[in-house]
Amino acid sequence: MRIVLWLLIGIWLGGFCFFPVMANTAFGSLPSADAGLVVGPMLAVLHSYGAVAGLVLAGLSRWMGRGTLANLLPLGLGLLCLYSHFGVTAEIGEIRDQVFGPTGNSEVAARFNLLHQRSINIFTTVTLGVAVLVGVHARFDSRRGAV
Repeated sequence: MRIVLWLLIGIWLGGFCFFPVMANTAFGSLPSADAGLVVGPMLAVLHSYGAVAGLVLAGLSRWMGRGTLANLLPLGLGLLCLYSHFGVTAEIGEIRDQVFGPTGNSEVAARFNLLHQRSINIFTTVTLGVAVLVGVHARFDSRRGAV
């Protein structure tokens, strides 16, 4: 079970660390509207993975007796992924065409920018939270003499 736990954490952290590189590349080489069409589906996959990984990691941690922080942190991070996907990103998708289309206005653009910043903040929080989760489980494994 330890191998599954570490694979889930590694994929989660790796995906969240690689995504900004990919997003910057897309937005640096494509028009913003097109880059959003490329980046959006990848973000949806990351959010979905985070929600599932959070639930599975919490269950594994509980089953392995790893303590409250190791049990609750992945659940909270998974919930943040769900909120970002179904709340923030969904609203961005609803107003995206109004911002980049011919009918765009400054009010909608301001809302878009606020939501985008919220999305970045959540993404950063989840990434840092998964990094903390690495430390929590590494500390547990080091106490138990596991490698």
